[in-house]
This record gives sequence, C-alpha cells and structure tokens, in this order.
Amino acid sequence: MNDEAPPSPPAAELEASPELWSAFALVEWAGLLDGVTFEMWKHIPEEVCRDHELDNGRLIRRQSGSPGHQYLSLQLAMALQTAAKRAVQEGAFPCLKVAQDLDTRLWEVPKSTVRRPDVLVHRCLEESDEDLWATHVVLAVEIVSPTSRATDTGQDNPDAGFESKMTQYARAGIKHYWIVRLKADDSAVESIEEWRLAERLGRYTLVAVWSAGVSRDAVSTEYPFGIEISWSDLAF
Repeated sequence: MNDEAPPSPPAAELEASPELWSAFALVEWAGLLDGVTFEMWKHIPEEVCRDHELDNGRLIRRQSGSPGHQYLSLQLAMALQTAAKRAVQEGAFPCLKVAQDLDTRLWEVPKSTVRRPDVLVHRCLEESDEDLWATHVVLAVEIVSPTSRATDTGQDNPDAGFESKMTQYARAGIKHYWIVRLKADDSAVESIEEWRLAERLGRYTLVAVWSAGVSRDAVSTEYPFGIEISWSDLAF
C-alpha cells in the first residue's frame, strides 16, 4: 500500500465542482488544502462533515470520542436542557436550544472556520435553515480527554499555525466556555471548569472549578443563566 498522499487538487477546482466532495478519498486529501470556504463546506456530505472541522480554511479530522465522552455528552446535554428550559420560562431568554456536535461558524475571514462543540446552548434561529454562528452561542462545552487536550485547551503555536478551540471560541466572542475533564480511566467526570470571556483582553478567565469528591455540586452558577447540576446527573 502506498502511504504517500496523492497531490491535492487546487482549491479553485473544488469550488467549481462541489460534487467532487462526494468522493471520500478526495476529502481526505483536502486535509492538505489551505483555502476551503464555507461554500465548499456546504457541499461536503454530512457523513463526512460530522467527522471533520474547518480550521482556518483547512479541513481537519476530529478526534473520535471515547465511550465515556459520548455518555457524558448526552448526560450533560440533558442537564443543560432542563436548566435552559427553566431560564426561558423565567424570562431570562426568549428561546434557547441545546445541541451536541453542531456546526458552529466562528468566522469567514481571513479564512473560514467551523467548529463543533461537544455540547452547546444557543439562541433559537429565526429560520430552520439558518446557519449557526458564534454570535448565537450562549455556552460552549468541550469534554476533554487525554487525546483531545491539546486541541481543546492547549498552548497556541503561531509558528505552526495552531490555535486551540479555547482561543478560537474567545476570538469569536463566545462569552461562556466550560471544560469538562474525564477521569483517566474514562469512568466518570473528574472536574468541570467555568471560563468567562474577558472581552477587553480577548481571552477567557477561570471563574470556578468543581471537582468530583471535593465539590458538593457538579455545577452551580448563575451564568449564562441559572444552572444547577448534581454529580448524579452526570453519572453514566
């Protein structure tokens, strides 16, 4: 088997022929491309999109979540759904939706970037086919495992063109960001960190940490709306 990657087709050719994205091999080659646009992204088949993100014009494969990651994502989404529904009923927001792994457009220039937070809460869109942008997002959550730590929270490396999701979410203006850390054996939540955007600084500041076996609650905060989550809510 030849391990050498075939040459990448020009970005302009892909843009002119979006149907070519239906070929899975071509999508794999596109990881070497610099210049994938939102228009090109729209033509990539959904079964491929859900395994990829668009990072400053470059198509990148996402890390596959572990079983614990998947179980926790579901439990957390359900807990946030309960809190979001209460916030709407109390008039804090007119309408909120909770989702998992949903395309979120961060910016289009200078190079298109689309991320998929593990769990997010966003304001309801006016149209069913409207694109979700960072400006709609009220809270983004990433579940961190040893394999995803660098991407989700790691140190940026401008020389290598690497920015963590944490940096990108802050740049896009998402005001609230949680980091949920799993135990090393993938059996349960180890801790939850609440980060809040310091807009003048353009980065997140840590405002709270809840640790299993230490903190009474898994989450207890008033931002972006009242959220109370117990450790049993997140058990799997």
